[in-house]
This record gives sequence, structure tokens and C-alpha cells, in this order.
Amino acid sequence: MTEFSSDSGTPASRVAPWESAEEITLNNPVGIIGTLLSAFAFACLFTYVLAHYRSWDGIVAFALAILLAVLGALAVVPHAAASAAAGRRAGGWPQTFMWGAGTVLAGLVLSAALLGNASFSMSALIGTVTALAIPCFGEVLAAGAAADG
Repeated sequence: MTEFSSDSGTPASRVAPWESAEEITLNNPVGIIGTLLSAFAFACLFTYVLAHYRSWDGIVAFALAILLAVLGALAVVPHAAASAAAGRRAGGWPQTFMWGAGTVLAGLVLSAALLGNASFSMSALIGTVTALAIPCFGEVLAAGAAADG
């Protein structure tokens, strides 16, 4: 038995079942660029706080700050991927993990600036804000991924 399309009367192609896995894409440039710039600003400011308030060697402070910034930026990925896969805003552990990582980064900047000589500077304040900006842009990324998905 041949199937015909209703438009032209020509034989219609059979519809095959979905065989490939769905590909998750994160196409939100505001979320991606904002997350990466926030992570970079956090790394620079945390390096400054560690080098000037904790008297760490500059290279060691920079390496630790880059490592923490990368971990903070990577904490955004599970929430955005879960939102893209679900096609809506996904909550639960990925969102909690993302915000927990941002809070821990902000706490590290505050503790590095306030412990010891207890001086609080503008670099510590901006570092705290950028640490919390990473999950904020992660929410923007997740909302865009949910709309795309």
C-alpha cells in the first residue's frame, strides 16, 4: 500500500522514528559572554585580593583564582543543559549547585579580604558582586536554553 500526500498526489515518504539523540545547544550569547566575563573579572579581582591582602605570590594567587573562576563558570553548565533538555526552566539540584558555587566564591572573596587585618576594599566588594553575577548570567543562559529547547 502506497501512501499519498494530500497536496500533490505523489507518494509520500515514510516517517521514520526518531533515531538520533537530541543535541543540546546553548545559543544565548548574552548568557555565555556574561558568564565568561564575570568569571574573568572574578579571577582578576580575587587575584588582587589574595596578592594584596593575604600576601600571596602573584602567580599562585592567579592560578588559584583562574581555577576557581573556571569551576564557577562550569557550575552554570548543568543548570543550562537541564533547562535546554527539559524545554523549560529546570530547578532542583543543578540550580542549587550553580547558586551554591557562586555563594562559595563570594564567601571566599569576603573571607580573604576580611580575615587578618579586617580591611574591606572596593576590589573585595566588586569581587563579591562578580562572584554572584556568574550564577545570575547562568540564569539568563538557562532561560535562553529553555526557549531554544
